[in-house]
Amino acid sequence: MLTQSNLWLAAQELANIQMRYAETGRTLNEAALCGAKDFVEWQHYPSNDLVDGYSGYEFYYHAHSADEMPNGEHGHFHVIKRDAETFHHLIGIALDQKGLPTRLFTTNQWVTGEEMINSALAIKSLKGFEMAIKGRMAPVGNWVGALIQLFIAEIEKLIVERDQKIALLVTECGNRELVLNSRKHHVLTECKINLMERLSEHLSVVNS
Repeated sequence: MLTQSNLWLAAQELANIQMRYAETGRTLNEAALCGAKDFVEWQHYPSNDLVDGYSGYEFYYHAHSADEMPNGEHGHFHVIKRDAETFHHLIGIALDQKGLPTRLFTTNQWVTGEEMINSALAIKSLKGFEMAIKGRMAPVGNWVGALIQLFIAEIEKLIVERDQKIALLVTECGNRELVLNSRKHHVLTECKINLMERLSEHLSVVNS
């Protein structure tokens, strides 16, 4: 379980990263594009994803076509845990045009082509999230890790509710594989988040 001190450190790191980008006139979503001049629909940024070969964690940033994107969103991260022969999608993190996170979501299996694991294993993977990466994308990786810590309760709830939603759909449909590959079901669970409120909550506790 994360202690208040851990949460303060995560909040401090995330706030510092956001501030450093702001001081250079950049947003987090611009940083996530990894130097690309154009933001092309569906393309991954970076092109081969950001991968930590040691831990198996990776993520990429991208956007869908304009008619599929919620109003005001710029794009989103897909956070993944890769094993020897397969991978698991853990959580999606959507950003607005200012580079602030606005929404967390889980997806159906067909969306990323993952092997769907149960909520207990997915949550265990998320709690161990840590990427040892260097270079221009290192702050983005640190930002993703800090955000997961700050919103772990919301993410856990979404993942548990994802499994419940799948179970309900299987009961209605009678076939799990059909459900996991149904194009009618893209995002399974989601919730809005407010980063500024969360940072204020954790930073003010220690400073008070």
